[in-house]
Amino acid sequence: MISIKDVEEKLICREQGHIGDHKFFSVVILLCCCHDGLKLVFEVRSNSLKSQPGDICFPGGQIEQGESPYQCALRELREETGIDKEKVEIIGQFDTLYGFADYTVYTFVVKIEEETLGQIKINKDEVDEIFAVPIEFFKNNPPMVYEAEVVSKVEDFPYKETGISPKYNWRKGKNVLPVYHYENRIIWGMTARITSWFVDNIL
Repeated sequence: MISIKDVEEKLICREQGHIGDHKFFSVVILLCCCHDGLKLVFEVRSNSLKSQPGDICFPGGQIEQGESPYQCALRELREETGIDKEKVEIIGQFDTLYGFADYTVYTFVVKIEEETLGQIKINKDEVDEIFAVPIEFFKNNPPMVYEAEVVSKVEDFPYKETGISPKYNWRKGKNVLPVYHYENRIIWGMTARITSWFVDNIL
């Protein structure tokens, strides 16, 4: 028979986790101090990637076992751009994005000098190119914002057996999709959402 002591012992030695198949990521909001002003640095994801090929994003990726969000951010920055932590200055941790599709994204603001930007060696397996956008562009050009409704509804749910009405008001949410048009590029989705939030709350 299971006792309360069994439960206590399990909890004492157990590391806290999360319920369900949840994923955690870290990204770097990369700021470059250039001679003509402050710029945000973005990546174009490799077209050979299975996930989101060709999309514009910040340096970053999934947090590995035993790794902190901060460590992940610096590791991904190095792996994707060749920039070592000795060449960056961590300004601080920014806000966390909680996605509707069971993911969490931690963000860190990092500063580099223009000389470092010129020394970037991109990892072609993951990144096609890197480009910088003047920060004033985002201040002066708010994104177009679209909202996609996310509805939780199970068609074959056992309504009768559970006594729940087929007209049950299932939880709804919204996926916010900002879109920036910069020259011939489209910055959208999660990256645009973080960018817009950063501009609105920090700049």
